[in-house]
Amino acid sequence: MADEDEVMEEKAGDAPDDESGGDDEDGEAPPKKSRAKLFIIIGAAAAVILLISVGTGAYLLGYLDSFLAAEEVQEGENIRVQGKVFYKLEEITLNLNEEGKKSRFLKIGLTVVLLHEADVASMEYLAPRITDFVSTYLRELRPEETAGSANIFRIRENVLLRVRAAVAPIEVTNVLFNSVLVQ
Repeated sequence: MADEDEVMEEKAGDAPDDESGGDDEDGEAPPKKSRAKLFIIIGAAAAVILLISVGTGAYLLGYLDSFLAAEEVQEGENIRVQGKVFYKLEEITLNLNEEGKKSRFLKIGLTVVLLHEADVASMEYLAPRITDFVSTYLRELRPEETAGSANIFRIRENVLLRVRAAVAPIEVTNVLFNSVLVQ
């Protein structure tokens, strides 16, 4: 009988009591895990908001200018902006690569941004080479490839690569489009 009494006591210990079972008066269990998740979510949201506000404040106060300014070069204590010298090339007019009877033309005006004032004289001598490199590239474009700002940006990057190749020892920082006309 002693064994039966021990078994009965173990079964009675496993059954929840009405008073200490952890249930509320409504019969629902307290949401311990959901409170922990709620605190984690609130903490993460507060951390994200804090990081965004600190980053915005640092940007507005100018602390991030040294990281975001791609056009500036520091030399000792002097800061100078790259590309003070502009050299305007003659406008280039050429026909685009299009199949069919109707010809489409592209007229483009370029300005090359140079790093040094002394390079302008060399650019005058190299202007025909620049025109050749750029017009060879532009002639192979189709009219669809000149539509839209993303395509114009891609064309600018490719023209910049060709201008830098044409004037290899001269430092060219950018190429600006004065006009782009597709007809």
